[in-house]
Amino acid sequence: MARPAKHAGGVRRLLTDPALPVAVLGTVAIATALYAPMLTWAITGGLAGYSLSGSV
Repeated sequence: MARPAKHAGGVRRLLTDPALPVAVLGTVAIATALYAPMLTWAITGGLAGYSLSGSV
């Protein structure tokens, strides 16, 4: 029976470690909070344009 390489456990640990996704989501949350007014108007404008174009 073949045994996996020694570094396979390290790779698996890095892929399943929650630190990277938590850091990325935290960064996105901060960036979103800083740009919230601009994002709100962009989404509102996009929805208004979609509804006024007759696509609804």
